[in-house]
This record gives sequence, C-alpha cells and structure tokens, in this order.
Amino acid sequence: MKKLKIFQLTIIVLFIIFIFFFFRPVNYSKEYNVNDVKIVESYNKEKDYYYFTLTHNDVTLDYLYESNYKHERSFIEKIDILEDGENFCIIPSGKTIEFIPLCYDNGEIIYYQQVNSNLKEKIPEKYLETRTELNDTYEDIHIYNRDYTYLLWNYNGFYYINEDNEKEINLFNQELYNITIVAYTSDYLLIADYDNEYTFNKFYRIALKNGNLKEYELDRDIYFDSYFPGYEKNKLYIVDNKEEVMYEFNAKNGKLDKINAKMLNDNEWEKVGIKTLINQNKVFTYQTNYNYSLKDGNLFLNYQDKDILVLIDTDVTDIIRIKDNVIFYLKTDTVYAFEPLKGSIRLLTNFEWNFNYKNMIYID
Repeated sequence: MKKLKIFQLTIIVLFIIFIFFFFRPVNYSKEYNVNDVKIVESYNKEKDYYYFTLTHNDVTLDYLYESNYKHERSFIEKIDILEDGENFCIIPSGKTIEFIPLCYDNGEIIYYQQVNSNLKEKIPEKYLETRTELNDTYEDIHIYNRDYTYLLWNYNGFYYINEDNEKEINLFNQELYNITIVAYTSDYLLIADYDNEYTFNKFYRIALKNGNLKEYELDRDIYFDSYFPGYEKNKLYIVDNKEEVMYEFNAKNGKLDKINAKMLNDNEWEKVGIKTLINQNKVFTYQTNYNYSLKDGNLFLNYQDKDILVLIDTDVTDIIRIKDNVIFYLKTDTVYAFEPLKGSIRLLTNFEWNFNYKNMIYID
C-alpha cells in the first residue's frame, strides 16, 4: 500500500512538472512556407508578443501581435495574395491570431488603408468597413468621434469635450497664444499659472475624467524656463533649467518635492546628471512594442527593435500624442487616431488649426 501511494504521488508530481513545462512561455523561432510566402514566426516571452515576417516577391513585410503565450505553432494556415502589377497585399489567416492585410505599394510597405484604389478594391470589405462618424459641433469644432476626451486650448482656457459632456474651462483673463508649461499625468492635465511673468507658483489641475478644475499653490517659485520630461502615474516631473533642479509634483495632493535627477526608461528608473537633462532635454520613454515617427510629412510605424517601416499616412502636420499603442496626429486642420489593428479614424476638425496648433490639442 505504501509503495502504491508513493507511485501515485510520483505520477502526480511528474504530471504537474509536465504541465508546467508544456504550458510555460518560451522564446522560439520557426520557419515555414504558405502559398510560396516564406514565413518566420517567433515569440518574445519578455514582452508578450508574436512576431511574423512574410517574404513575397523579395519583399519582406512584418506583423506583431501582442498576446499571452499559446502552445500552438504555425499560426498562419492560409495566405491570400492580391496583386496589381508589382503592387500587392498578402492576407494571412489561421488559428487564434488576428491578422490584417500587409501591403506593398509604389515601392514601399504601406498600411492597407492607404493603398492605391485598384488594389484597395480587391481587399475584402470586412477590412475596409467605415466606422460611423458623428456630426456634432461645439464652438466651431466639428466632432466626428467622442471615444476620447479632448481638451482644446482657446487662448485663455480649454474647451472640454468627451462622450457625454462639453464645457468651457476658463483660466486666464489675458489671451495666450503659446502655452508650453502643460503636461499630462495618468488622470489629469496640469497647466502653470500664466498670470505670472517669469516664474509660477501655482498649478491648475484639470481632471481628464470629468473636467473638474482644482488649483494647487506651490511652496516655491519655478521658472518658466522649465520643461516636463514625463510622468509616472499621477506624479509629474519638472526640470527647472535656470535653478538646475528637478522636482516631483504629486497631482493627487499638490505636494512638490525637490529630488535627485532621474529618468524613466521603459518603466525602469535610471540616475542621470541634472546637466544632462538641461543640455539634452531628455524625456521619459514608456514601454511599448510600437514606435511611431514623422519624416517629411510621412507618418511611419515600426515594431520595437525592428527596422521595417510601414507608411501609415501622408501629408501629416504633427504628432499630437502617443499613448500606449495609439497615436493621435494632425493633418492640416483635422485630428486623427491610429491603432495598429483598426487603422485611422477622424476625430475633430477646427479651421483655426490651419494656422495655430502647437500646444493647442490635448487628448486622452
């Protein structure tokens, strides 16, 4: 009987070990072919994503899919190839993972929404469904989408617009055409008191959730010759270039502390010299698998540590904000949002942004 119990216990332990090793995330890379397309499939367990390169006609396209580890392999079972001369889109499909068309048009890799009309006609309708737009207007601002919160500078305060609310938040009596001491935290937008000229000792705090306004008096003066390298949760970090000091401001309770200079890089804190911050205007970097860049009006996406650039949009005026995997950007007088799996959508239009847009548009 004792031997039987030991045997049973051994079997249970071995089974648990097998389950642990079978289902635990592992890095791997695998090559295979589907429809004459060469595929390299891999998994990164540290950053929780699957990465695919697909080579067709000597052109290599790539695709990243954020996901927990799955014990399957060879996720791509079928590839449809759509062609228009030398231009083409390949559409992978298979088990578990969601794919989108990957396209090459006019000599460059391009997001499928932007391909030429001949090629676009061949893409299945499910990928090109137009999302319903609103037709709202508030203070000469045309609103097409209310999925986000908008704080729009109107020269003495903000217009606040979200899913179910719109209002004006008045801050200053004078008109201000270029505000630079404005910053996000996780839950708030902060703006310095511009009623002062050289220094400020007050922050206005606007709640992103509901637009509620609160004032915080500071226990010291900070020069307007300052900048914000970034934030962590609801703590904002301030570099006063003139005084050569770094501050941590808690937007929850208004506490301001002088701290040793440091930087947040991919969610890890690093010590840094205050002179380095002042001379280089260094900013925090936040962990993401998606990199966006603007070059000569062309907006590109590349995946973390990968070199392949995907053209998202053209004639882009400026990047407004990058938050997580979403980028908000301006084209002439219209704001768009882009998500890698959903593409671009139109959010707002304001004729004024043809002439003045810097530090005017804040989105969460």
